[in-house]
Amino acid sequence: MKKLIIISIVFALVIGAGVFETLYTFDVYSDIYDGLTKVQQSIDKHEDVYNEETVKLIDDTVDIWEKNKEILFCLGNHNVLRTVDEKLSSLKVMININYTDDAKVMIEVTLGLIDAIRNDAVPNPTNLF
Repeated sequence: MKKLIIISIVFALVIGAGVFETLYTFDVYSDIYDGLTKVQQSIDKHEDVYNEETVKLIDDTVDIWEKNKEILFCLGNHNVLRTVDEKLSSLKVMININYTDDAKVMIEVTLGLIDAIRNDAVPNPTNLF
C-alpha cells in the first residue's frame, strides 16, 4: 500500500510539473506575442518607428523576454529560442535607430516564430494528432 501511495504522489508531481510548464510557457509566449502586436499597431499608427510609444512597448516586450528566457531555454528548443532572442534584439535596435521598413518585416518574422513556438509547446487539438 505504501508503494501505491508513493507512486501516486510521484505521478501527481510529474503531472503537476507538466501542467505548470505548459501554462507558464503559454503565458510568457502570449505576453510576448501581445506585446509585439501592440508594437506593430503602434508602428502602423505613427509615421516612423522611433517614437516614445513604440520604444516603450518594445522595451517592455524585450524585458518580458529577458526575464524569462533562461527558463524558456530549459524548456524549449535552443535553436528556435536563440533565433527569437536574436530577432527581438535586432528589432529593438532597428526601432531605436528608426529603420521603419526593416522593423516592420522583423516584427512579422518574430510574430511568426512566437506563434509557431506557441503551437508547438502548448498542446491543443491541432497538434496532438
